[in-house]
Amino acid sequence: MDRIIIKACLNGGRGREDNPNVPWTPQEVAQEAVRCYEAGACIVHIHARTTDGGISYDPQWYAQTSAMIRAQCDLVLNYTTARRSNAPVEAVTGYLLGTPNPVEMVSLNLGQGARWAPDLQNGGRRTAISPNSYEDIIATLDACYQRGTFPEPAVHDTGMLNNAITLMREGTIKSSRYFLVEPSAHWGDGRQSMVGSPRNYFMITDNIREFYPEATWLAHSSGAQTFVIAAIAIATGAHIRVGFEDSPFLPNNPLPRSNADYIDWAAAMARQHGREPATPAQAREILGLLPAVA
Repeated sequence: MDRIIIKACLNGGRGREDNPNVPWTPQEVAQEAVRCYEAGACIVHIHARTTDGGISYDPQWYAQTSAMIRAQCDLVLNYTTARRSNAPVEAVTGYLLGTPNPVEMVSLNLGQGARWAPDLQNGGRRTAISPNSYEDIIATLDACYQRGTFPEPAVHDTGMLNNAITLMREGTIKSSRYFLVEPSAHWGDGRQSMVGSPRNYFMITDNIREFYPEATWLAHSSGAQTFVIAAIAIATGAHIRVGFEDSPFLPNNPLPRSNADYIDWAAAMARQHGREPATPAQAREILGLLPAVA
């Protein structure tokens, strides 16, 4: 049976004005994670949030959330390393190194993100940066490898893919068997990144296959593009990510009540293609992860 990794992205950067069911607290996120596990997810991707939905880098949030998930299931846990422009890289390395048990995976953008975001106060647009310099990436990788955490090479465009290849060739990234492929911009949204179209998806993945023929990848996008890219990935043997972070709605469902609804959608589509959702143990084997720490 062909196995597919289905990752649930539970809550990153998503407000409750988009969907009132987005989880923020450790308790809410843990409950959502278990629902997704029961629906067929094998990895959950989570972002620390404050009680009012703000961005957090609190090691205690991650430790508490992870412990509650671990008490109920053996999901692969996947933190973020994304940060706002005013947050130093130590905000990220602090929770990578500061939790009682190391996390198995972190998503690592291989370059900074830039966007001309709407300026809600003054009108027009403003430049918004999600920083990640070479030095920041090296510091994050060092923290990962100190604790046996798998850094998930996240590529939003061919420039980030070139950065990934550079670091892999130099041995700074120790694995070349897996990528997170995420062309997520939309035409006209001001993001300096690749739009999540089928053509751009194949441009990135064809280049991956050229340099690393044995590699696999997990793909996603944003908004309605999420489901186009997911459908292509399912049909062509790749793996996928779905959830509130990527889209506040589902096809034909404008207000899903849980991230588990996305996993139900993904698992049903995968089975139509003869693919069965991977278990967490199978995902660890596919990705070459260390065993889970209780």
